[in-house]
Parts: sequence; C-alpha cells; structure tokens
Amino acid sequence: MNQSLLPAARFLQLSQRITLYPSLVTEKRFWLQLYNIERSVFAVYFYTLSGVLLFKTFLAHKDHFSTHTIWLPAKIGTGIYKVAVFCGEHHYLQTVVIR
Repeated sequence: MNQSLLPAARFLQLSQRITLYPSLVTEKRFWLQLYNIERSVFAVYFYTLSGVLLFKTFLAHKDHFSTHTIWLPAKIGTGIYKVAVFCGEHHYLQTVVIR
C-alpha cells in the first residue's frame, strides 16, 4: 500500500463509524456500514499485505446511515488482505481474510 497517503490522512472521529464485515470473507463479498457520516463519495482500495493494489471501487454515501455491498473480482484468491476506505482526508483501514 502506498504509505505516503496515510500520514496526510486522518482517522474518522469516534462519532463517525465504518464497520466492515465479515472479516472472514467466504463468498467474494463483504459489507461496509457507514454510521453518522455526511453524504460523500468513498474510495475503497483492496491491497495485498505487501502493498500491491488489487481492486478499487467508489461508493456514493447518500445518507447518515447506509450499508454497501462490495463484490470482489474472481481473480482475488485466498489470503490475508488490507482494505482501506478513504473519504477526503479521512481514512479507515482493516485486515480481512479471504477463504
């Protein structure tokens, strides 16, 4: 992952929340729930642990509370990955396992 992006980014405030589930992905999809966050466009990046970008998508968040399904390309195999969610200067990072 491009580490130069992260120092400039700030984590979301505690009142704002992103939940990614499940952390053990078995069906090539996972969900992002966005809570108490203003309308915005989110960029979702899917990386290997060594920082190689495998997949990128954008979400249009239109309400304070929403759930978005992220479908992964078939080419992504089993393993451990990082998911980075960016909105402006804010970011969220989580590890997921693909089975």
